[in-house]
Amino acid sequence: MQAPFELSEGEERLRSIVSAVPPDSSHWNEAENRFQFVDRLLTECLGWEKPNVRVEVQDGIGGKADYVLGRPPKAVLEAKREATTFGDLPVGKPTLVRKLEPLMKASPAFKEAVHQVIPYCSLLGAQVAIVCNGPQLAIFQAIIPGQSPLQGECFWFNGFETYLSNFSLLWTLLSPEGISENRAYRDIAIHRNPRIPEKASIVIPELMKHRYRNPFQENLRDLSELLLEEIEDNPDLKSAFYRDCYVPIEANNRHLLLSKQIISARYKRVSGDGITPSAIDETAVLGRSSSRPVVVLGDVGVGKTSFFENLFERMDVGEKANTYFIHINLGIKANLSKDVKTFVLSEIPSVLNKKYGIDINSAAFADTIYYEELRAFDNSVKGRLKTVDPIAYEREKIEFLSTKIAQQDNHLMAAFGHIVQGRGKQIIIIMDNADQRGLAVQQEAFLISQELASWRNLLIFIALRPSTFYDSKTTGALSGYQNKILTISPPPADEVVQRRLTFAVRVAEGKEKPGKLEGIRLQLGSVVAFLNATLRSVRSNQAIQQFLSNISAGNTRAVIELITSFCGSPNVDSQKIVRIEQETGGYKVPLHEFTKHALLGEYAYFNAQSSLVAQNVFDVSTADAREHFLASLIVSYLSSNIGDKDSDGFVLGDFIVAEMLRHGFIEDQTRNALRRLAAKRLIETPYAHFRELKVPENELPDQFHFRATSVGIYHVKHWIGAFSFLDATSTDTPIFDEECRSSISDLAPSFEIADRYKRATEFRSYLESQWYLANINAKYFDFPAVLRLQEDGFNIVKGVIDKKPFKSKPVWTRR
Repeated sequence: MQAPFELSEGEERLRSIVSAVPPDSSHWNEAENRFQFVDRLLTECLGWEKPNVRVEVQDGIGGKADYVLGRPPKAVLEAKREATTFGDLPVGKPTLVRKLEPLMKASPAFKEAVHQVIPYCSLLGAQVAIVCNGPQLAIFQAIIPGQSPLQGECFWFNGFETYLSNFSLLWTLLSPEGISENRAYRDIAIHRNPRIPEKASIVIPELMKHRYRNPFQENLRDLSELLLEEIEDNPDLKSAFYRDCYVPIEANNRHLLLSKQIISARYKRVSGDGITPSAIDETAVLGRSSSRPVVVLGDVGVGKTSFFENLFERMDVGEKANTYFIHINLGIKANLSKDVKTFVLSEIPSVLNKKYGIDINSAAFADTIYYEELRAFDNSVKGRLKTVDPIAYEREKIEFLSTKIAQQDNHLMAAFGHIVQGRGKQIIIIMDNADQRGLAVQQEAFLISQELASWRNLLIFIALRPSTFYDSKTTGALSGYQNKILTISPPPADEVVQRRLTFAVRVAEGKEKPGKLEGIRLQLGSVVAFLNATLRSVRSNQAIQQFLSNISAGNTRAVIELITSFCGSPNVDSQKIVRIEQETGGYKVPLHEFTKHALLGEYAYFNAQSSLVAQNVFDVSTADAREHFLASLIVSYLSSNIGDKDSDGFVLGDFIVAEMLRHGFIEDQTRNALRRLAAKRLIETPYAHFRELKVPENELPDQFHFRATSVGIYHVKHWIGAFSFLDATSTDTPIFDEECRSSISDLAPSFEIADRYKRATEFRSYLESQWYLANINAKYFDFPAVLRLQEDGFNIVKGVIDKKPFKSKPVWTRR
C-alpha cells in the first residue's frame, strides 16, 4: 500500500480542511463527523484509497467496525461525534506518548470508545486501534502479548493544531505505508522499552581477547595440522591419502536434518533456466575433448578439488600413463601474478615440465611441433641460406622458432596438438578455486578456459560455486555461452572426519610411510592418544555425527578445520583427554566439548567473531523481548510443512514477513532477522545472497526466496537448548529482566564450571519465562520442548559440579 501523493501535499490539504471547519462542528453527530472530517482525513490527507479502506465491517458477533484499514486488516478506527470530548486536557497540548489508563479515567467517553474498538481488532485480526472524535485522536496497540492493552500506551493527538504541528508523525503512523509497515505498533513498543538493554558482556574487560595455548596445546595443534590438513598436499602420501580418505559423493548422508527433496534439489535453480544440472559421475566425467569447458558447480568447501584429485589417483597404471593431468589452483598460486592469463600460460608449461618431463620451450620440442612450418621456412627465401651460409641460416631459424614460442597462447595450443595427436595422450586441465577470487578474475578464468577448449585438443573443467556462476551467468562473461553443467554434492561430514582421523593415526603410528615424519621433534604419543579418543567419540556418538554433519552445511573443508583446531584448542582440556586415554584406552570426548569449541574458537568468550558456524539467535534488533524467538521461528517455519513453498522448498520473503506479522513482529524486525540468518547460513537463497552475493541495504529481502539449511535446523532443534550454547550466548544477549541481567552480569567473566552452570540455568529460565509471556502460538516451534530435549546435558554438568570441590579461582586463566 502506498499513498498517491507526498506528505507535504497531505499536510496542505489538512490545513485547508481544518481552516474550513465550521463553528458548529461540535454539534456534528457521529455520521457527520465521519463524513465531514474522518473520511477526508484518511483519503485526502493521509492517502488512503478506497480498495484498502472498508467501512461498517461486521466483526462476526453482531458488532460493526467503522473503518478497517488494510487488507488483511492492519488497523481499526472507531469514530465518535465531535461533541464527545476525550478528557479535559487543553486543546493544543503537544503530542506525547501517553498511558491509556489516565486518559480513560479522565474521560468515560474515551474509555467507552477504547473498550468498543479493542474487540473489533481482536476479532478482525488487527493489531492497531484508533479512536477519533474529530479534533482528538488516539492510536494504541490492541494486542500486547503478556499484557492487557488497557495497560498500554497511545499516541495522543489533542486538537487540530496538534495534527498540523505533528503531521509528519501522523503521516508516519497512519499513512498506507505506515500502517502496512506496522509503524504505530513498533514505535509504541519502542517507547515502552525505549532502549535495548546492555549485554552482560559489557562487564568483561577483554571480550575479544584470544585465549593462549599452553606448550602442550601448541605442540598438539602443530602436529594435528600436519596430520589432518597438510598431509593431503604431501606428494609422497597423496595416493594413499585418497585411497583411504576420499568419501564418494554418492555416500548416504543419513544424519543431515534436511528432506531428501531439498538435498536432491540443492542446485536445481543454479542454471537460471529451470533446467536441473546433471550430478557429476565419476565413471562418465572423462569423455572426449570438447569445444567448451565443463562447468563443475559445488558450494564452498564441498570437495571439488578432492573429486578431481581422486579421479586421477584412482586411474589404473595404463590410464595414468596416457593422461596428462594439469591442476591449476587459482586461489593461492595465482595471487602473485599480474593477471590470470599470464599465470595460466606460465603454470601449464611448468606442470608439464616438472610432472611429465616435457619442456615445451626446448629447441628439440619446438623442432618437433613446428616440423611443417620449418619445411615451409626451408622453402622460403631465407631458407636458401641453408646452402650458402649455414650460420646465418641457423640464426634465422632460431629467430623464427623464438617468435613462435613467444606467442605463448598459440605455442601452448600447438604443444597440446602434438601431445594429443602425435603422442596419443589425453590432456585434462582443472581450473580450480577461481571462485575464491573476485568476479573479474572468475570471468577471465572462464574466458581462458573457453579459449583453451576451443582448440578441441583437451578436456577442461572449471570449478565454480553456484553463487559465482549465477552472478557471472546473469551479468558477466558466462551470459553468452551455453555450457555443460555438472554438480558436486557434499559427502557426509562425519564419515569424512572418521576417515581423515584414521589415516592421521596410521601416519602418526608409523604404519603409513613413517619416514615422511622424520625431522619432526615432537612427541607423537600424545597426539595419537588424542586422535584416537576423538575418533572413538565420532564413531560411537550419533549426536556428534549429527552435529558435524549439520553444522558444516556440506563444507568439508570447514569440518576438517573444525576438527584440526579442536586438537590443541585453548578451550579444551587436551591434557586431561590424553591422560585418561593413555590410562584407560577407552576415553570418549563428550559432545559439549566439540560444541564449546565450535562456539568459542580461539576466544575466551562468545562474541560476533568467535564462531564461524554458530549464531546467537536470541539477539535482538529492537527493544522487544519477544524478538528473542524471532530467528528460531523463521528457521522453524521454513523447515516445516506449513507455508507456500515452491517445488525446491523455497518461500518468498514477503510470505515470511506476513507470517511473522501474524505473531506480532513488525516488518523491520523480520527483515533484519532474515539478513542476519542468511549471512550466517542458517537460511539460504538459491544463489547465496546476503552471504556470498552482497545485497544493498535499501534492497528489501521481501522479494528473495529463502529456505532453511541444516545449520539453521540444528540450531533450533538441538543447539539452542544445550548447556554450551546457553552458557555462551547468555552474556551476548540483551536481557530485559533487570534481576536476571544483574545476576548474569555478575557471573559473566567467570570460567568456573559452577558459575557457568548458574548463568546458563538463569538464562534458560529467563528465556522460558519470556516465551510464555510472548504468547507465541506456532505449531512449528515449541521452545520449551527444545529445552526439555537438552535437559540431560544440564544434569550431567550438575553431576560434575556436585562431585567437584569448589575452587575460588577460575579453571582457565590467561597469560
